[in-house]
Amino acid sequence: MTIKFLGAAVTAGFLLASGSAFAADSAPKLSSGVQKQLLAAQTAAKKQDFPGAMAAIAAAREVSGRTPYDDLEINRYAMSLSVQSKDLTAAGVAGEAAADTDPSVIPESEKSPVYTAGMQLALNAKHYDKAAKYAKLLLATTPPPDAAMQALAAQAMYLGGDYAGATALAQKNIDAAKAANQKPQRNDLDIIMSSQVKQKDEAGAEATLELLVQNYGQNEDWGQLLGVTLGTKGLREIDYVYIGRLAQLLGIKMSAQDAQLIGGVANSNSLALYGDADNMQKMGGPAADARMAADKKSIPDQIKVGQGAKGTGEFNVKLAEALYGYGMFPEAEAAARVAQQKGGTKDPSEPNMILGQALTAQGKYADASAAFTTAAGNAPAASARVVRLWDIYAKQKLSPPAAAPAATAAAAPAK
Repeated sequence: MTIKFLGAAVTAGFLLASGSAFAADSAPKLSSGVQKQLLAAQTAAKKQDFPGAMAAIAAAREVSGRTPYDDLEINRYAMSLSVQSKDLTAAGVAGEAAADTDPSVIPESEKSPVYTAGMQLALNAKHYDKAAKYAKLLLATTPPPDAAMQALAAQAMYLGGDYAGATALAQKNIDAAKAANQKPQRNDLDIIMSSQVKQKDEAGAEATLELLVQNYGQNEDWGQLLGVTLGTKGLREIDYVYIGRLAQLLGIKMSAQDAQLIGGVANSNSLALYGDADNMQKMGGPAADARMAADKKSIPDQIKVGQGAKGTGEFNVKLAEALYGYGMFPEAEAAARVAQQKGGTKDPSEPNMILGQALTAQGKYADASAAFTTAAGNAPAASARVVRLWDIYAKQKLSPPAAAPAATAAAAPAK
């Protein structure tokens, strides 16, 4: 299965620096005629007279002998007034004009707000090439932008087609968050994963998707990860069933195609896990197997055999699998522990794997995680991935992921 991305529109909740008719002492001086009109615009804006303020801006543009710095400040003030009057189209024109000013004209202290606003407005207008340009200029300012704005800059670079640059910046932000013992911003992880997909790095994208699940635990990501995992080469029949069980605990509705796959495998003669197949039927899987009624009726006798001398470790581990499918989680735990005691199972990872699942279903997450850790050490390579997902789930239930950092005027990368 391929990885899908859910893009979101860039919001209009800008944190724009206002244009000002009063420059810092170290900045170039405005022409007297321009300063006069910007003061008039400022006075009108304070009275909420935006038409009057914009008329003063228009008059400022007509002043003869304007300097490049005059035009910069005119555009910045026009941008600010347009944002205040909720005309983001006009704000974008003015904001981009300001950000397109020769960098040598913009005082160092004003570069950050100029490029920040230009980048945000270019993103809003979907002028991604310009947004990427302003992002790179913003990253060169001193002091550098904060982590939230760097995440937005990475998004701008991604949308502008600079996947390598976007990935490098996003990874830098993630590394900094880890060093500070903080959760990485979701936007950075989204950018890396989207860039990996664009560059056809499926293995890398799947690894990043797993990081998203680990850090945020959102069902949307879980569903995507489980779908991708179903396509892993080398999975055994029982691994498909394990994925279906995890989807059930998460409350994720699988596609009918996936439910058919998992249910069909569960109904196979080699597994005969009719309870699991019946659970998949509710998601569009195959019809209940006619053998299920007789199998379920025989469960009490199977438990007796398992506890007796004739019940081998292999018998008990398979019994535990069946009991789990029928929702008999304490009984599945008991059978799995007997299997551990008796030993001799064909798959050395299975007793701990089914034990961990039974414990998880009962809310015994710490013990479940310990069982999964042991199972992972004995599982085949492809199957170990499935074990790891169960362990992630158990640990998240034990310690739910913290809320995501507050978003800036950014969103997940577009498809």
